[in-house]
Amino acid sequence: MSRSACFYLPFVALLLGFLARPALADHKLGDLCRIKGQEENALHGIGLVGGLKGTGDGDNKQTLKALARYMELMGHRPGTNAKGDVALDDLKGVKNVALVFVSATVPPGGAQQGDLLDCTISAISAKSLAGGQLLLTEMKGPRPDDKTVYGLAKGPISIEDPASPQTGRISQGLQVESRFQNEFVKNGKLVLVMNKDHASFQNTNYLAERINSQTDFGYQPARAIDQVKIEVTIPKLYEENPAHFAGLLLETRVARFQTDTKVIISERKKAVIVGADVEIGAVAVMHKNRIIQTGGTEATGEFVPIDMANDGTKTKLAALVDALNALKVPAEDVIDIIKLLKQKQALFGELIIE
Repeated sequence: MSRSACFYLPFVALLLGFLARPALADHKLGDLCRIKGQEENALHGIGLVGGLKGTGDGDNKQTLKALARYMELMGHRPGTNAKGDVALDDLKGVKNVALVFVSATVPPGGAQQGDLLDCTISAISAKSLAGGQLLLTEMKGPRPDDKTVYGLAKGPISIEDPASPQTGRISQGLQVESRFQNEFVKNGKLVLVMNKDHASFQNTNYLAERINSQTDFGYQPARAIDQVKIEVTIPKLYEENPAHFAGLLLETRVARFQTDTKVIISERKKAVIVGADVEIGAVAVMHKNRIIQTGGTEATGEFVPIDMANDGTKTKLAALVDALNALKVPAEDVIDIIKLLKQKQALFGELIIE
């Protein structure tokens, strides 16, 4: 990615200038995107917590049903009524159990049988899970149609935030029972997914072209699908070892992107980060009887010139901010000027306000 300028305001001090880009500056492809299948996933389940000190939800009918079911699975069948249904009235008044949601995150590399993962416990209606212990809970995958039990969770719950005792955590409380891993090859192809900060039609097409220019397979293996995804056909040489090809692909060096057209404003910190390629249209900015003009606009008052782009016809936003800095324009005014430029459609770039 090309250079950016960072301005801290007030004083609008220029911290990072525009440095000459090294001829060999580049990225690894893996710094800009990932292979589809290399993403985190969630396992989830509904379980019971016991050992609470009167803060459970034993008066909840669903909790009583879950407790009766758990007791049955453990070989202790509760009493039944005349219809043969579980007599929930026999379990009423249980205040030291709670029905909870259990979740765990599987890392991008997947999880193998025997791996231990942290899990989060969230009460459905209990007042507090402090002092509780999660009873053995089956954990399933993110897809509702997948009935596989990928892990079993249990253990004492730690409350990390005393102000939120309805949520707790069990360190390494989930043991993986079935290997969980997304497939990264489909129909002999990989799909590269751009990082959100780099996703654009220009960038996916640029990377596809770079991949194609650095291969010698007799065909072009890469094509941009949209602003996020690039499809890459696995060469015959690597059909039996796609993981090796994936590693080589992510290590591919590509030249830095040619454009950086984002402007980020942090109003709380009074800072502005200006992309090196953000241009502005022909405008005249007046501040305290001083005028800064761009694009040949006629101006009166005290004139402050600013540097033009290399072609002499377009002005970069960074040059305007430099001029405002020379006039010691207050931080709030600089930020408002940039906002007005965007409103006037005279700022050619993406404005992000944090």
